Amino acid sequence: MKQYVSTIIMLSMIIAPALAYRPFGTEDAGVAGKGVIQFEGSWDYLRWNDGMIEKNYLFVPIYGVTDQLELSAEIPYMYHYNIGGTSPSGVGDINLVAKYLLVEEGVKTPAFALKGVGKLDNGDFSAGLGSGDKDWSIFAVASKTFGRAVLHSHVGYTWVGKSKDANLRDIPLFALGLDYGLTEPLHLIAEINGNRHPDSTQTEYPRSALLGFTYKISEKLIFDLAGKWGLSNASPAWDAAFGFSATL
Repeated sequence: MKQYVSTIIMLSMIIAPALAYRPFGTEDAGVAGKGVIQFEGSWDYLRWNDGMIEKNYLFVPIYGVTDQLELSAEIPYMYHYNIGGTSPSGVGDINLVAKYLLVEEGVKTPAFALKGVGKLDNGDFSAGLGSGDKDWSIFAVASKTFGRAVLHSHVGYTWVGKSKDANLRDIPLFALGLDYGLTEPLHLIAEINGNRHPDSTQTEYPRSALLGFTYKISEKLIFDLAGKWGLSNASPAWDAAFGFSATL
């Protein structure tokens, strides 16, 4: 299979849907705010069930165009360590992202947002660093606060480009995440997410669970650490991640 279908279509839009705040794959309904500039960076170490290893670095600049609209780009640098000994590396397919806050959170109602993602085809397809085609995604997002806990959820759909592989198919996605404040700076993060396998010949779908922590150094800097475990053979067996979020 072509580098696990180009790593499950770039881990289903870079470890699921174009990232929410780190280390979530589940999207949140928050936006940066007008004129606010943010940066996210991360390192992921993944291991598949057959022993193949991947290392992914991700850089995400974010800009708040208005109080409701933010734009971002997700730029991955990927390393594959194949069992056969080859180790291709390079920039993967880049995501261009827009998120719009539709409804702010109320006392009894969640915040709602829409997110659109365009995945480019700049990654080297022959080396397994890109899917070889452009993809388009849309997500409906909801977030709600319950005391110390914040729940996030999304459902999404990716229209997958099929020019390189006629067996590819579009991908519905889902995720549910929990952010629980243990203390003011320290938060517990948990989530479960999944999606249909992009290869139409496969019957088992990628699903995973995540557990991690965030620690707020200041109002402008947060570090995170997380582990993710595959709940099916179509997902990486495990994934260790470390990252940061910074606001200028």
